[in-house]
Amino acid sequence: MAYQSLYRRYRPQKFSDIRGQEHVVKALRNAVRDDRVGHAYLLSGPRGTGKTTAARILAKVLNCQNPADGEPCGVCDSCVSIEGGTSFDLHELDAASNNKVDDIRDLLSKVALGTPGRTKVYLLDEVHMLTAGAENALLKTLEEPPDHVVFVLATTEPHKVVPTIRSRTQQLELTLIAADQMAELVREIGTDAGLDINDEIVGHVVKVGGGSARDTLSALDQVVAAGGVGDIDSSTADLLESIAASDPAMAIAAIEAAGERGADPRRIGERFIDALRTVFLLKMGSPPSRLSEPEIELAKRFVDRLTPAAITRSLETVGRALVDMRQAPDPRIDLEVAFVRLTNPAVDSSHAALVARIEALEAGAPSPAPAAAVAATPTPVAPPAAEATAAHPPAAPAPVESSDSSSPPPPTGGRPADLARAALKPRGTTAAPRTPPPPEAPPIDVAESAAAVPSAPAPPSMRRDDPPAPAPTPVADTAATPKAAEPETPAPPADGAGADGLSVESVRSQWSAMLDSQSTPARARFLAGEVGSVEGNTINFFLPSAAQQQRCEKYRPEVEAALSSTFGTPLVLTLHTGAVEAAAPSASSDDASTPDTAEEDISVHDLTDAGGSTVVDRIADVFPGAEILAPPES
Repeated sequence: MAYQSLYRRYRPQKFSDIRGQEHVVKALRNAVRDDRVGHAYLLSGPRGTGKTTAARILAKVLNCQNPADGEPCGVCDSCVSIEGGTSFDLHELDAASNNKVDDIRDLLSKVALGTPGRTKVYLLDEVHMLTAGAENALLKTLEEPPDHVVFVLATTEPHKVVPTIRSRTQQLELTLIAADQMAELVREIGTDAGLDINDEIVGHVVKVGGGSARDTLSALDQVVAAGGVGDIDSSTADLLESIAASDPAMAIAAIEAAGERGADPRRIGERFIDALRTVFLLKMGSPPSRLSEPEIELAKRFVDRLTPAAITRSLETVGRALVDMRQAPDPRIDLEVAFVRLTNPAVDSSHAALVARIEALEAGAPSPAPAAAVAATPTPVAPPAAEATAAHPPAAPAPVESSDSSSPPPPTGGRPADLARAALKPRGTTAAPRTPPPPEAPPIDVAESAAAVPSAPAPPSMRRDDPPAPAPTPVADTAATPKAAEPETPAPPADGAGADGLSVESVRSQWSAMLDSQSTPARARFLAGEVGSVEGNTINFFLPSAAQQQRCEKYRPEVEAALSSTFGTPLVLTLHTGAVEAAAPSASSDDASTPDTAEEDISVHDLTDAGGSTVVDRIADVFPGAEILAPPES
């Protein structure tokens, strides 16, 4: 007789032989003993847990000539024929390959026919693979079958079985077998089959089987044929070492070496995940059972070298790679890319990789030296007076207030932006102290003052004898220095330009680009209006009519959010009716005016008093030659 695999040779022939499924065995035995067998059962559970075996034993006991306490005798003609697969009382159908309507109709056409035994049992395996038409064809017969017919449906995915079928059956769920029960089964079979097995072999096959009796016995067959448990693949240890040492070259070399030995990329990844899971459980203080000594020693080598965050990130990354391998043209590439990301976070842009890099910096990675960074930045040469001032800074604050005197000094950390601000700081502090000009000094031309301070945020004073205001920058004494020194440029805020830096011109320049990115209705509604003014963080938008304003109000939040995103600060958009010329100019627009405006080309000596202008004068200007008549007497 040809060799028969262990899982077929030792398939249970009675309910009492089934391991780890006591709840299912009890329900079926009691139903048979009390003559309360249902017309349809749905057996669900993982592969290799005994679904088909339980269905065959049920068919045996229902047709057994000498049943005892809900168990078949195993020696009568009916039991022998069912065990040999030649019985007419048991009809097995693989629904995965016979899933069409015609297959089910052919089966149902023979349901009413009698058989030699008392009960005809139909076993439909993988019933979740039936098509929708086949399921519908089965419903009526499944609900009310003939009295001598019992349906047993088996599936590994009960959630895919339609509710109309589940509601017509009694569902019994089989579970994975515990490791202790599986080890006991392996030892019994090894003793009965005359196999030389030890605890290492038992632990290995139980771990490989993962709770499935069929997979466990298949692994035992393989170990016996190979002469024992093989050594742990060195590629797994090398991959763990590459993660701990952050060495991508070692990881790629380990994958290449395993591939040359004939290992499948998916199998390499599965072995790595299995070993890393052992490390993770040891790290969490919950070591898995049934581990061999080499596996325990390998896991202990990396318990202290890998952090929980690194372990979980590695499990997730390699797990995703194993899923992507199913449709990849070259599965090895997915595995190599996954390990390069794990060993070199610089090439990984995911959030987990960025967090890992930040944690590495916080753990004590060296930061760039401030002195070297400052030395690399060119520093402008200051005049001699500035050098003296910088060498001997006064104890009291300088008498001259700049526009950014209220802002805090820039930080002097090790970041590039801080170093750049520290290098640019002398530009605003090396100039000689500026004092207000004496009263007897002649007036200064406004154009010359504007040219001397082109970057001042506020317009210069119009008259020489005006007292210096706190906000604008005072004009330098022309008698003391030949040219006004450049004021200190305010450092930009760390979080970008705020609402105080907005102007009508800047909003109008960005308005078209912002509007093009909005939805078509919003763009069509707001094309009819125009930005009128800016007041703080409020943008006033003018529309020709009240009807237009009402239509735009629906899309105002959308445009308001886009404006806030464009300028990097929360903004408020208000809608008005009327022409833009009617809006009063905002203070923000005045403050943001540039030095090349027309005011700076006018000297204070050319200014004259404004002449009187009445309504009548303006009408006369519009209608030349018109004659002004006296108002009629009342």
